[in-house]
Amino acid sequence: MHGFLLNIFLNHYILIAACIAAIRFKTIAKDFKPFIFLIWLGLLNETVSLVLIYTKGYNTLNSNIYVLIECLLILYQFYCWAILTKRLHFSLLFASLLVWVLDNLLWHPLTADNSVFRIFYSFLIICCSVKQVNNLAENEQSSLIKNPVFLICAAFIMYYSCKAFVEAFNAFHIHFSLVWYRNVFTILYIADFISNIIYAIALICIPRKQAFTMQY
Repeated sequence: MHGFLLNIFLNHYILIAACIAAIRFKTIAKDFKPFIFLIWLGLLNETVSLVLIYTKGYNTLNSNIYVLIECLLILYQFYCWAILTKRLHFSLLFASLLVWVLDNLLWHPLTADNSVFRIFYSFLIICCSVKQVNNLAENEQSSLIKNPVFLICAAFIMYYSCKAFVEAFNAFHIHFSLVWYRNVFTILYIADFISNIIYAIALICIPRKQAFTMQY
């Protein structure tokens, strides 16, 4: 299958997670709402990217804006999970906005294929995810396999590790053959596909929000 078609096929598996999120939205605990919005935003961006590639020939503009919103949503999700304190949360938000502005407005144009911010926020997400997984391993008594937070963090670690690796070649303009780059990006597409499947499973495992009852 052509690399571009493979990308479309694998990335749009997020539709499964988006549908599950829509079905369960009213019953899912509110601490997971940023993750749900992240899923829907991802599906929207994939669709917009597909349209722009076919009509304009590029999708860099919307992608550069999308990664900033994605970063902010994920950081807020970790704040909701109490892995980030309020002070640390705002510090990371400020650092992320600063790096994004430098990468997309000062060092490079917004329409370019910029990688510095992508590498930066990938490492942020990996570090937060590893910290969350360590906390779960220390405090959870039951199996982590069905724990939605563990599943989401495991998917984050896998996908954003691949993303940081791939983006590093683009950021430093390392010259390899077109076939080599195509194979590397295929690995990222597959990691994205696996992550989307894990997201869908995690959404099924998210507990229902607690019903409010009056005390008499």
